Amino acid sequence: MSFTLIQQATPRLHRSELAVPGSNPSLFEKAAKGAADIIFLDLEDAVAPDDKEQARKNIIQGLNDLDWGSKTMMIRINGLDTHYAYRDVVDVVENCPRLDMILIPDRRAAGRLRHRHAGHPDRAV
Repeated sequence: MSFTLIQQATPRLHRSELAVPGSNPSLFEKAAKGAADIIFLDLEDAVAPDDKEQARKNIIQGLNDLDWGSKTMMIRINGLDTHYAYRDVVDVVENCPRLDMILIPDRRAAGRLRHRHAGHPDRAV
C-alpha cells in the first residue's frame, strides 16, 4: 500500500474532437482558434507515407509555436507495427511539453505496448 499523495488532475471538457493532418500545418492555426475541446494532430491515416517525417516535424513546431489555449492536445501515432511509430512517440514526447495524450490507432496495441519513463518520469502513457 502506498501513502503517496497524488495531485488530482484538472477536469477537462471532452465535448468535441478535431482531427488535423500533420502534413497540413496551414490548418493548425485555424484549429487552435476553433471551438473543439481536443485537437488531435494526425500522423497516421491522414498522412501519405512520403510525408510522415515532415508531418512529425510540422507537429513538433506547431505544438511549440502556437497558442493552443486550454485545449487538450493529442497526436495519433502510426501503428505500433510500423517503422514510423517509435520516432512518432520519441520525437514528439521529447520535444513537446505541450502534448497531453497519445492516441494509438490499433485497439490490440494495449497488450503489446511497452513504455519506459526514460527521461520523462513525470509523464505517463
